[in-house]
Amino acid sequence: MKRMTIAERRTERDALGPSDTSAHDRTLLTAIETLAGVPDLADRLHDALAGECTLLFSGQIGARLTRAGISASDADRVHRVMEALATATTWWPLARQRVQSPADLAALAMPLLARRDHEELHVAVVDGRNGLLALRQVYVGTATGTSVRIAELLRPVLDLGGVGFALVHNHPSGDPEPSEEDVRLTAEVVAAARLLDLELLDHLVIGHGRWSSIRSQRPSVWAAGGPPE
Repeated sequence: MKRMTIAERRTERDALGPSDTSAHDRTLLTAIETLAGVPDLADRLHDALAGECTLLFSGQIGARLTRAGISASDADRVHRVMEALATATTWWPLARQRVQSPADLAALAMPLLARRDHEELHVAVVDGRNGLLALRQVYVGTATGTSVRIAELLRPVLDLGGVGFALVHNHPSGDPEPSEEDVRLTAEVVAAARLLDLELLDHLVIGHGRWSSIRSQRPSVWAAGGPPE
């Protein structure tokens, strides 16, 4: 049987009406094609996945697409787009939520950071009623850590007119126990924030299925003028 070209398949689909691909799947595939900047990618993805678009959310989608005939470069673009979409859909609905406790913030951060193979540092900015204004990724590091400038952590808070903020970062090792470097950074941020009449609410460390609160473990960091224990 002669294999139809993408153009022929599109012409036939347009003539016959909606295919068995749902409207939501088609929207997703079209969005991926647009974000990846690869012409005709939506149709090729549909063929490679045999219409099972939910497979796009599996962890090994790049390898699967390559085996199905998608080039390695295009598969990598799809993988990157899906990672970006996962990040966006994790954080986007949170803009109207309130962060009332460390557990609230941890519940939001765990899906995003728990399995990262590199370190990331995010800033959660809140208003005077702990309403979440934004969550900003401010640093991306390696498995051994990241170099942080205090001013970069405070900039999102100032830009958004926030009253308070929290830091969230992950340990790629999976162990959420704060390091001494984490505690020192927290103390420096607490001091710098006070100079600007801002409050660092907490600093969470995310591991594999677990998390820790530096404020809960080392409350002396927040004591007026108190050094880390």
